Amino acid sequence: MPINVEAGRGGWIVVTLHMSSGEELPFLFDTGTSDTLFDKSLESELGKPIGMTSLQSWGTRKEVHVYAMPKLYLGGVALKTGGRTSIYDLGHIMNGADSHFVGILGYDTLRNYCIQLDFEKGRMRFLDDKTADKSEWGKAYSMVALNRHDERPAVALNLLGQRGPHSLIDTGSNNDGWLVPKRFHQWTNDLPVKGQACSPFGLFDGKKYPLVSLGMANVESDGIGIRFLARHLVTLDFPTRKLYLQLQTVAPLPDPNLKTTKAEVLDGLINDVLMQDEAAASNDVAKIGQGGATELEKNVAKKLAATLRDAPKLSPDNEPEEVKNLPLGDAQYESAKVGWLEPAENRIPLNMEIASPLLDSGRIYATGLFAHSPSRYIYALGGKWKTLEGEAGLHTAYQYHADGVIFIIKADGKEMFRSPVIREATHARYNIDVTGVKTLELIVEKAQAQNSGNWALWLDPTLSR
Repeated sequence: MPINVEAGRGGWIVVTLHMSSGEELPFLFDTGTSDTLFDKSLESELGKPIGMTSLQSWGTRKEVHVYAMPKLYLGGVALKTGGRTSIYDLGHIMNGADSHFVGILGYDTLRNYCIQLDFEKGRMRFLDDKTADKSEWGKAYSMVALNRHDERPAVALNLLGQRGPHSLIDTGSNNDGWLVPKRFHQWTNDLPVKGQACSPFGLFDGKKYPLVSLGMANVESDGIGIRFLARHLVTLDFPTRKLYLQLQTVAPLPDPNLKTTKAEVLDGLINDVLMQDEAAASNDVAKIGQGGATELEKNVAKKLAATLRDAPKLSPDNEPEEVKNLPLGDAQYESAKVGWLEPAENRIPLNMEIASPLLDSGRIYATGLFAHSPSRYIYALGGKWKTLEGEAGLHTAYQYHADGVIFIIKADGKEMFRSPVIREATHARYNIDVTGVKTLELIVEKAQAQNSGNWALWLDPTLSR
C-alpha cells in the first residue's frame, strides 16, 4: 500500500481505513498507542458504551467510555483488532499539524501483523514472516514489552547508544525520540532551549547518526520516534517480536514541502560532511574528480570537503599579490553574525531543518556565505582590491516561505549597493568598485517585521584585483 509522502519527513503515517458502511476514515498508524481509538466526532457511530476504562497519555490519566470495536478494513481486508475501543479528543494532537485523522490505529491491532515501512519508496507492506526472505530486512533487534504492565513494543537501546531502561518504538512521535528527564539533563548540560536537545550526532547500536533531535518526556521510558526510524527500511515483525532496520540514509529524510536542488553525484560526499568524516570526504572528492562530474560539481565537492578541515585562512588584506581572484568564502573575516544558526562559509551550517550543506539557490554554488537575516560579515581589504562581484538570493528550500530580505554592501561605511526586496527565486547581482577600500561589510536586513524563513545566501562573492 502507498503511504503518505509526509510520513517520516516531518509528518506521521496516516492510513485510510473503511468501516462496514464503506466510509473512509484516515487513521494515525501508531505503534506507541496501546489501543485503537476513535475521535469524539465518531462517537455516535459506535453505539452504546459497554463500560469505562482509564486512558493514560503522556502522564495524564482520564476516564473514558468503552465501546465494542466495529469492523475495520484496510485495502479491502478486514483487520484483526482488539475487541474494544474508546473515544478520545484528537483535536489537540492535530493542532497545527498538516495531517488530519479521525482515529489511531494502535498496537492492539498492529501486533497481529508483520509490517514493513519503506519510507524512501513511500510503501507499506504486509508480509508473511513465515515465508518471507528476511536477508534484505537488515539487522534484527528483539522487541520486548515496555514493562511488566505495558505490552507496547520496545528495544533495550536508546539514541544515546546506552543500554538500560527500554525505549518505546513509537511511530506516533514526530521527532527522533525522547529521553527521560534524568538522562536528558545529564546529556544536554542545561541547554538554553528547555525541553529539546539537538546534537550533531545520535548513537544507536554503535552507529552514528547526524542531526538527531531528542525531547524530554516525564514518562518511565526513553523513546524512538518516526524521524529516526524513517532513515531505515523498517520491518516490524510483531508476531515474532523482532524489529529489523536496514539503513537507507544517515540523515533525516527531507521535508517534501522544502524543495532542494538535486545533485546525486554529491550525495555520498554530503553524508561524509554530515558525519564530519574528513577521510571519507577526501576519498569521495577524488572519485568525483575522476568520474563524469561537471567542473562545477568538482569545484563544489572540493570546497565542501574543505569545510571539514580546520585550515587557517588569510584575511583579504594579507593575501599574496599573485592571488588575483579571492572568493570571500575562502577568506578570513574580521567578524560575522547571523540571525539564525551560525556563520558558515561555502556551506550551510548543521541544522535540523535542511540536512544538505550545499549552497543552494535555484542551483548549486561552490562558494558563498550563509547569512540568515539580520546578518553582517566584515572583511579587511587593506585597499588592495578593485572589484567585488557576485550574486545573492534565498535558499531554494525557503524561497517561497521567506518573509523577504534586503542585501546591502558597504565600503568604509558608505553604502555601495542595496538590493530590492528579495523574495521567492529572485536574485540580486552586484559588481562593486572597491578600489582603495579598507573595510568591506556584507549586510542582510529583514524586509519587514517578520523574519521567518529568511535563509539569505551571498553566492560566489569574489574579490578581484
